[in-house]
Amino acid sequence: MEGSNSDSVRKPKPYRSDVPVRDADVDSAFKYEVADKFGGEGLLRCLKCGACSGGCPVGSVIDYRPRRVLGNVLLGLREQVLVGENLWLCAACFTCEERCVQEVNFTDVVTVLRNMASEEGHAAPGYVKMAKTVMEHGRVSKATGHVGKIREELGLPPFSEPDMEQLHKIIQSSGFLEIIEANEGRESEE
Repeated sequence: MEGSNSDSVRKPKPYRSDVPVRDADVDSAFKYEVADKFGGEGLLRCLKCGACSGGCPVGSVIDYRPRRVLGNVLLGLREQVLVGENLWLCAACFTCEERCVQEVNFTDVVTVLRNMASEEGHAAPGYVKMAKTVMEHGRVSKATGHVGKIREELGLPPFSEPDMEQLHKIIQSSGFLEIIEANEGRESEE
């Protein structure tokens, strides 16, 4: 049947089925919660102009965009931001902060978000492992004889042993131990 209108008639799409964000996914208070924390103050100045992403060295290697992280926070996508991997990809090189005309201080915002994610049990496995190493040895990595020898050759003083008793008092009083416990088992996911 030539000229039939049946082929050219399209069924209407269900209302807003193409929108990936649903009202149930949005926490409208999330951006204010982040902005109220020390380091998150600049978040609400973000215009999503993309200057942060344009200079991001991580973004030049993998699909990572600081602008997307900020946009998701501003949209209120709490779970997507705090549970997702993107939060942990920032190298803290501060290139974004140098380029941002609004002085958002993305690296500080990411630190706030990482702390929030950790408190809720969503820390990246590598960070949990690193935290446990600090709790056990007082530093991010174990001191080795090789490093000690190089320090000696360079005329640097030997490593001083950390005061583990003082460190454990700080860990106890800061709530750090509870945060690590909330993320228990995450270091083995790597």
